[in-house]
Amino acid sequence: MQTTAMPAQYTPRDVEILRSLARCPLSAEQLLRLSATFAQPFTAIRRVRRRLHVLALAGWVQRWQYATTSRGAENYYKLSPAGFRLLNGPKTPLPSRGYFRAVSLGLQEHTRALADFIVHTLISAQTASIPVLTFHRENELRLEMGDEMLMPDCALQLRTGAGELLSFCIEIDNGTEPVFSSKERDSWQRKIRFYERYQDCLSQRFRVVVLTTKSDCRHLAILRAASQLVRNPQRRLLYAAPLADYLAAPGGVLAPCFLDHVQRPCAMVPPLRRPLAPPRPVPRLDLTLALW
Repeated sequence: MQTTAMPAQYTPRDVEILRSLARCPLSAEQLLRLSATFAQPFTAIRRVRRRLHVLALAGWVQRWQYATTSRGAENYYKLSPAGFRLLNGPKTPLPSRGYFRAVSLGLQEHTRALADFIVHTLISAQTASIPVLTFHRENELRLEMGDEMLMPDCALQLRTGAGELLSFCIEIDNGTEPVFSSKERDSWQRKIRFYERYQDCLSQRFRVVVLTTKSDCRHLAILRAASQLVRNPQRRLLYAAPLADYLAAPGGVLAPCFLDHVQRPCAMVPPLRRPLAPPRPVPRLDLTLALW
């Protein structure tokens, strides 16, 4: 493989850009927001685009344009094979070819929605001093149960201020899959049953977080299906909310904008349980003074 020229001035922020693109494709606007988590955030969109252009000339980044978008013409960026190996070492095996290709037309809306979720989640987690311990990009984590297999859109693990580990499988729903289906095809019926069986085999708890992008009622239909299908109604396995509600919540991972399968409000990270204050001692009455 031919090596490409490095940028004239290599900075730690370049590495942070490449690490961000390793999680998911990002537009310049999304990267500008996410740079709030960098040691040196960007201050203007033109600076982001200029740096991405330099990284593209160096051969570390690739650029394409979304075919359709309500936001006008918008480019998105992905790592190149050279950028991937810069981050992971020259001997690291490359992911599948699809990882480096342009996003297909049918998946562009899903890709952008997933990126919006990831950006908002990482920003809110850092703001709340909640470390992200692990992150699996789309189609990286394979969950297998017998002959069945499921790959969540992404997965991450957070550590709360109390030291609790919270694991999440993320599903972006664009309304293209049926909720119930009698056929052997993707449906929420199949996903819910798979996730519940998978949880039964694990000692560590995880949550499935569903973000819907279409109808405001779509998440309620998925939750109703969950309430009918789960065998353990006491276990809070599925959280769901419209993606727009989550993105509008300043607290992000702390915001109780989700509902569980019995439609109780909940957040990805529950509020920290404070220990109960010890009861105040009852003052002893000085009987000698009390008699006077």
